[in-house]
Amino acid sequence: MKILDRYIAFSILRTSLAALVICTLLIIAVNMFSSMNNYVTNSVDLMTILYLAVLGTPEYLMMASSVSFLFGTTFFLSQLESNNEMIMLLNAGISYRRVCGTVMIMTLIVTLLFSLFSETVLIDASVEHDRLSRELFGQSSTQDSRDISLSDLEGRYIINASYYEESSQRLFDVNVIEVDDNHSLTRRLEASYADYEDGNWVLNEGRIYEVLDDATVSASFFDSCDADELTLQPSMFRNQSRNISTMAISDALDYLSRMKVIDKEVWYSVQTDFYSRLFSPLAIFTLVFISLLMNYRFKKNVFLFSIIQSLCTAVVYYVCEMVVTIMCSQAIIAPIFSVIIPNVSILVLSLIIRLIGSGNA
Repeated sequence: MKILDRYIAFSILRTSLAALVICTLLIIAVNMFSSMNNYVTNSVDLMTILYLAVLGTPEYLMMASSVSFLFGTTFFLSQLESNNEMIMLLNAGISYRRVCGTVMIMTLIVTLLFSLFSETVLIDASVEHDRLSRELFGQSSTQDSRDISLSDLEGRYIINASYYEESSQRLFDVNVIEVDDNHSLTRRLEASYADYEDGNWVLNEGRIYEVLDDATVSASFFDSCDADELTLQPSMFRNQSRNISTMAISDALDYLSRMKVIDKEVWYSVQTDFYSRLFSPLAIFTLVFISLLMNYRFKKNVFLFSIIQSLCTAVVYYVCEMVVTIMCSQAIIAPIFSVIIPNVSILVLSLIIRLIGSGNA
């Protein structure tokens, strides 16, 4: 049985990895071609272009992984049928379920490895790729943001800033409004800018208005003031439209918990992106499982039919995922359904197709 398991695993891995390399190289070539104008305009040297391609490779590998393993599994199972190897296994007392068991164990290991890869190498490479792109092409940071208003979870204060600059971790035109337990105004701080230094926010060039009683308000000026009551981390002020997919898990969870209280509409969008980040490697497992449910009756043109079947399956899955993701981002349904509905729907559809095929056989 160990020989059979090695044969199944190595056959699928060999084909899948070959398809993964080819697909990744194609994506790199297309991306380099689409960016050629930027390279020429900014006189980027060849080594830097290649370095950018290397930094983008982890993301391209993740993009191509699910389709590649779907094709590898489909091609292997098609070969078993077309070469009558499946008949030999059945005559030897080895059922199709036994073959599927080996495939599923191998796929589960691959999915876990890609999940680890996504949370380590992919994130670091994406952050470095964005940083280098900003330096080379003069793009403003995708993490800079404007017109920011945030509150702490306890509702003790509200902070507003006209602009946040990620490179210097600085807020501009800062206003902080503090309230007591009865939600009555107690103090207002205004500052030209605020810097994040040694774990604390420091307000600069501003004024403090403090409510002494119902009829009295004191005002004072300051050059620099430590704002110990401001507990929001710089990551809370960043433009999170793309950053939720690369920020640390702890920061992402903290940001999501705050955003759920502050702005529910934005929370739907970023929570959906966060689920997509965590469960994107699950597509490998799902698509391979789908391939095990298909009927493999082609005796001729195995390679061609394997490609067609793989592409059709992947298209149906990703179109379904895209539609559900849009619905989740627009707060039509809960974000968790962006993971559940595409996977369950495509599995049910594949099962129905297999049952229909079995009934006609």
